[in-house]
Amino acid sequence: MEARKLLLGAILLLGLCLAANPSAASVVTSLPGGTVYAMPAVNDTGPGPETFGPGIVWSSTNANLHLNTGSVFGYTIGYGFGGSTGNGKWDAAIGPMAGLDDSFFEEGVIDTMTFTLPSPVMGVGGFMNYTPGGTTPTTIAVYDSMDTLIESYNLTFLTGGGTDSGQFLYFLESSPIIKYFTLTDNFIGITDFTTDPSVPLPGAVWLMGSGLAGLLGWRRFRKG
Repeated sequence: MEARKLLLGAILLLGLCLAANPSAASVVTSLPGGTVYAMPAVNDTGPGPETFGPGIVWSSTNANLHLNTGSVFGYTIGYGFGGSTGNGKWDAAIGPMAGLDDSFFEEGVIDTMTFTLPSPVMGVGGFMNYTPGGTTPTTIAVYDSMDTLIESYNLTFLTGGGTDSGQFLYFLESSPIIKYFTLTDNFIGITDFTTDPSVPLPGAVWLMGSGLAGLLGWRRFRKG
């Protein structure tokens, strides 16, 4: 009976710990243990869909707007982000990338690229760049399997116009709930697409689980 009370108490404490550590995304600049899934060099233009890696599906709402090409996927030819007066450009050395190829201030339409994951993950992101100075924000966001927005973030960094410059940005969750990753407006581009399905549970929860296991083990040892 005493062991049962201790077990129930530990479970209650675990529940309180989980309630005190709700799942909330944060934007980080590194994803330790993440896996990079390179896009194939297919130089596709249009809305997609395109599938790569372990069933990651890329698609875009920009089918045929800017320069009659739509968005680009697995692109290796070169891509601009405002040139020397903006955020520079990416050349072939950057590797296959995806680019929205549209902006509201040029076309009057806000478009979005979406990466749909085969199963929910804890972290997702990549190396990004965009054209600054638009009339609407450049936004990255993550959604869960119910299409509910988890978190969004507006890009504001400036590169000084260098070639192949940009910033690594990732959303990181405390549990695997990210199902969709979106990038919106201002010619935003991404390469080195990275996910991390193996981030451990929050430290407090892990320690609580370890304490529970140790408690049960101690009880068995004492009774033996």
